This record gives sequence, C-alpha cells and structure tokens, in this order.
Amino acid sequence: MTIDELEGQELRTSYLAATDQLEEFRDVVNALNVFPVPDGDTGTNMLLTMRAAIANAWQECPDGQEHTVGAVSLSLAKGAFFGARGNSGVILSQFLKGFAEALSGKKTLTSKDLPLAFKLASDWAYKSVGNPVEGTMLTVIKSVAKVVNCSSLDLVELWRSAYITAEEALEHTPEQLSILRESGVVDSGGLGVVVLIGGVLQSISHNDSAVVDLSQLDRFRVNTGYGNPITTESLNSTIDQRWGFCTQFIISNNQCNPLDLDQIRSHYQDTALSTAVVGDNRNVRVHVHVEEPTAAVAYAESLGSVTDVNIEDMDSQATQFATGGHSPEPNGLALALLPVAQGKGLAQLFQDSGCAGVIEGGQTMNPSVQQILNSAVSTGAIDVIILPNHSNIILAAKQAAAAKTSIHVVPTESIPQGVAALLAFNPEGSWQENVKSMSSAMSKVVSVEIINASRDVTMNGVTIAEGQYIGFLDGELVAASNSSEMALQSTLGTAGLNADTIVTVYCGADKSVSDATQLTAELEAEYPGIQVDLVFGGQPNHQYLASIE
Repeated sequence: MTIDELEGQELRTSYLAATDQLEEFRDVVNALNVFPVPDGDTGTNMLLTMRAAIANAWQECPDGQEHTVGAVSLSLAKGAFFGARGNSGVILSQFLKGFAEALSGKKTLTSKDLPLAFKLASDWAYKSVGNPVEGTMLTVIKSVAKVVNCSSLDLVELWRSAYITAEEALEHTPEQLSILRESGVVDSGGLGVVVLIGGVLQSISHNDSAVVDLSQLDRFRVNTGYGNPITTESLNSTIDQRWGFCTQFIISNNQCNPLDLDQIRSHYQDTALSTAVVGDNRNVRVHVHVEEPTAAVAYAESLGSVTDVNIEDMDSQATQFATGGHSPEPNGLALALLPVAQGKGLAQLFQDSGCAGVIEGGQTMNPSVQQILNSAVSTGAIDVIILPNHSNIILAAKQAAAAKTSIHVVPTESIPQGVAALLAFNPEGSWQENVKSMSSAMSKVVSVEIINASRDVTMNGVTIAEGQYIGFLDGELVAASNSSEMALQSTLGTAGLNADTIVTVYCGADKSVSDATQLTAELEAEYPGIQVDLVFGGQPNHQYLASIE
C-alpha cells in the first residue's frame, strides 16, 4: 500500500486509532511500570494524556470542515499539554509539540515532513526532563528520530520503519537501565510509544496485517523475553523506599509578568526529583516528585495562578503495586458515577447502587475543585459523571470538568434529584447518552428540604424566627414551623399530592426510628393513597429531605 500524504482529519483519525490501541494495551504498560516509581500507572497516564489531546483536536478541528495538518497537530499538542498526566504524559505532550512545530503551516503531511517531525519530537521530549535517563521512552523516541531520515519512501513505508526501530529500541532498554534488567521487563513508557506509533501505522495502512501486526506485542502480557516476569523480590525491595508525592500543576502568568521557563525549570531541578517542566512564557506545566508538595505549589503561586493541581502519594501507590503483583487488573470502568453526599445512609445508598465512590462535602457540603478532581481520577475510569447534589457545588464541579475533559456534570441541585439521576444511569452507555437521560430524569423530581433557620427573616411572604424549621419546595421557601415534622408536612401540602404520589423521605442524623415511623403514619393519614418510603440518610444539615414523584 502506498500513501503519499495525510490530510488534517486523517491525521486526527490516525491518532485516535493509536489512542484506542493504547487503551487496549494499558494494563500491559501499567504492569511493566517499575521506573522511576513502581506505581503501575504509566499506561493510564499516557492514555489520559492522549484522550485529552484527541478531545481538544475534536473541539478545535471539528468534522464537516477542512483542517490542515498544521492546525490538527497544534490542537493535539495543546490538548496534551493541558491534559498531561505523570512524567510519561508530560514527555508525550512534548513529543506531540515537536510534531506540531515541524508541521506548522503545512496543509498535508508527507514523508518529507517526517524526519524533522520525529527529530523535533525527540528534542522537545529530552528538554522536558530535568535528568534524562536512557533505557526509557526517551531512548525509544530518539532511536526513531535517528532512523527516520529518508524521505524517498512513502508515508506507510517510512512509518513502518519508525515502528520497527521503536520495537527494536524497546527490546534493548533492559541493557541500558539496571532496574529493568533486574525486574525482567522492558520500559513501560517505551512500550507505550511503540503502541502509539504502531497504532498510527495500523490506521494509515488501513489495518493491513502485512504492514503491522500489533498482536505481536501481546508477548509482553506474559513474559518479556528477559527472564521471568517481574519477581516478587524485585518489587518487595522497593516497599521500604520513600518516594514522596507526585505533584503536578499548571502555572499561568498575568499579562504583566511573563513566565521564565528556564528559571522555573532550574528551581525545580534544584528542589525536586523526576522533574518535567514544559511550556512557554504564558503557561508552564510542572511535574515533580517531592516529599513536601506544599513548598512546590507555593513557589508556583508566587509566579502566577496555579490550576490543575494533582498530588498523589507515591509511597502508597508503590506499596499497592508491589503487594498486588506486577500485573494488576484495571478496574475495567469505562464510565464511573460520583455523587456528592453527606451522611452514612446516603453514602451507602449511592455506593450500593453502583457508584464508584462518594465525594464528601465536609461540614458545609462544599468540596473543592481539587477534591472533585482527585476523586474522579481515583476511580481509574475513562469518563466520570459528577452529581453535585447541591446548587452551591455545581460551579466547582463544572470547573473540574473544564480542567479535565474526562469529567462531565449532571447539574443536580439536591439529593432527590441526584437519586433520580442515579436511577437513570446506564453504566454500559456512553457518557453523552447518560448525561442526557439523567438530566431528563432529575427534572421530573420535586425536591423538598427541611433545615433549621439561623436567624429571623421574612422571605417569600413567610415570617421565620431563629431556630424554627423551614421548608423549601424545589428551592423556594414555602413553610416554617417549630417542628421539623410539621414543616415537612406543610411543605408537602403545597405540592398538590394525589393518591398515586410516591414520597421518599430521607431522615437526617438526629432522627430516630420512632420519629420516622410516626411521620410515615401521619403523612399517610393526611394524604390517603400516597406511598411513603423511608431512607435513613444520616445527613447532618437537613432534618429531612424528600422527593415527590
């Protein structure tokens, strides 16, 4: 098969195919991860970085329009920069930056463009790391750049040469890095590079198995060819080491003070390990390993605004990886659901219904953007849907979604809306389908909230004394009473209940079984024919929550 050039959309499609292949081999790459920290996340980090790149390319270069390879490659690099995860993700983002620089102003990609593209990709990848180490993904990229120098070949032939060279370089990584040789593995990031290059080749050759057969990489699932798979002894030797915290963030400048990339890079090289600092005078992405992340972030804050902060405990990750063996199974989640909730009962309700976890909101039920980001990342899922379950949390959830393209928000304003959305969740569906169906489901629920008034006030024609219980119907104040039960009954009375209405009442932390039993009896007596379901939510700030369906 001969291909002379690739157009912009074809380039994006080929990288999408490569990303799909990286997802296929994610667990293999993770399982080989022993350097620089044996924490089993290299495959995940590279995958999430590529997904961020693809998402941005899709947004900036949508279907239905013609786009140059220059524009597409730039959008890929930009997305990877802001979505980079881990050391491997930062290096990968710079690989894509090199390609973007080489293809700047190009309408199509030809074989004549590839030698410079791979050279700049290698140059930028090496520049990103404070102390480059051979026997890693850097070596694999450099080996390709040295070989891809003949523009007389067509694109498929030249890319096939790149793939063969990358695979050969990967095979030699244990000879260059002792930890790989001792553990009996090839470099995990290097394998990720091989998979990506192979995925592009597979795409542009239209899955011609005579050109490339990625199934050959399956040998890394069982045995590396360098002795036994990772030994228990090799991993156990790392448990007692102190790894510290993997700390990542983006520094953005204000208009008056451009960032000094060299100065920032020098600072972190002097104060941290495994440094990867990339960017320009407007935005700088920092990845470092430190024992005290506060100081690393504080220095960044002295230079500009800091966003996309992600801090991970490498000691616990390394221990988990070592004690779980070298080939941990991924959680298998393509899509995870994460609600915000307080109270043991509510948390249990959501978790028993298939949620990947629950974000606790603290005393004020207001988790930070970082808490939401960390919780989403901890699921290990490709996409995560957040249920804020409070109007005050929706903005923070949307900010988290803006920071990571894998996070999506169904803007639930109450626990009842969150439960309704939960019941509409289909873990086998796409996140787009789920957001649509869950948003529709939540809109059909009437929410009731009973809280304690903190001061005297007149609102919505209702006079309230401090200490009274007040009732809200879909966020609108409608009732006040000296009894929380009476406040609930009065609020429900304004909702126009009929004989086939289902009312679910979530009892707060201060409510007993006897309180709930008596309340049920009173409601059923006052509104004949309704169905009252009780849930002991244990929420601290609301005496009662209720849904009306």
